[in-house]
Amino acid sequence: MKAVLCSLALILLTPIAYANSLTKQLETCSAIAVDEDRLACFDSLSGSLEQQAKQNFGQEHKATLQVPEYIEAKIAKIQDDSYGKKIITLDNGQIWKQSGSARIFWGAGDIVTVERAMLGSFFMKQADGGRKMRVKRVK
Repeated sequence: MKAVLCSLALILLTPIAYANSLTKQLETCSAIAVDEDRLACFDSLSGSLEQQAKQNFGQEHKATLQVPEYIEAKIAKIQDDSYGKKIITLDNGQIWKQSGSARIFWGAGDIVTVERAMLGSFFMKQADGGRKMRVKRVK
């Protein structure tokens, strides 16, 4: 019983610890007296939050403060798995796997957009339009 309560407390307190960390970072930035240095501190903090949100896109079990509705990236590598489904590696390091049955004719170097769909699913399509393909983030 104690193990269950400890696990539950850890799960519930993790976002609070992250929020406290962010609060401390904001307080540190606001305490800087020189305007330009204070602005640089806030800009740095803002950029790191945006980058974290983009890195966690497609992995909702990780807590982020801001979640973009879509991302745009270049295909670094595209390959087929043993079942003929596409595995797409993007230039930002994310790996997505086809989960639908759409036929696509994309290649390395193509720019794609990954956008949210209903019920936690995602679609990938070429940035200049065209057919959508349902995908799932692998990494």
